[in-house]
Amino acid sequence: MESIVKVKSIKVSFKRKQVLQGIDCELFQGEVVGLVGPNGSGKTTLMKALLGFIKIESGTILKNDKRLTGLIEQPGLYPFMTGLEHLEMFNQVAAANDQIDILIDLLDLSKFINKKTKEYSLGMKQRLGIAISLLNDPDVVVLDEPMNGLDPYSIKLLRELILTYCEQGTTFLVSSHLLNELEQIADRVLLLKEGKLIWTGEQLERLNDFEEELIAKLI
Repeated sequence: MESIVKVKSIKVSFKRKQVLQGIDCELFQGEVVGLVGPNGSGKTTLMKALLGFIKIESGTILKNDKRLTGLIEQPGLYPFMTGLEHLEMFNQVAAANDQIDILIDLLDLSKFINKKTKEYSLGMKQRLGIAISLLNDPDVVVLDEPMNGLDPYSIKLLRELILTYCEQGTTFLVSSHLLNELEQIADRVLLLKEGKLIWTGEQLERLNDFEEELIAKLI
């Protein structure tokens, strides 16, 4: 597989506290990478660094002219706009209607897509935010705890969407505490602890089989 993002020895500090301590990793085309670790381990910081939301103290992130998009924490939505208006506003490609229609179908947004987002539940907002992150044909999609607020049906839709886009060559970096969900989509896993990348699981078929090993590494 082609390496499309290379992270080399990046460090990030906040208020003199080093949050990321020399992270080295790669993302390859068409793979799903799970990012796991305890709260405060640096997962969200790494994702924000990849997306350019925060500055890195040292090191490099090589993106090879690839387009990275993502959803960090909760989507920022305009309460008096509908879901469809959000998709139309953020879409920048010529085949707008086709792409929007596909995402509405894959995430089953049609029941509420014409409602103003002030009426949305947390799960509805999350599904719309995920759809927005898939607009404009990104090469890499970064999703920070995307299953938060989703019911089992919505999680199933998200899982199928990720696998569909992955087959088309899109790369995903997905953080989650739900190993049983990650195991169904992830090709490999990056494990963070106290700002350090301490383990990479290659081509795991069942993450839960490694749960005791993961927990042991976090202690």
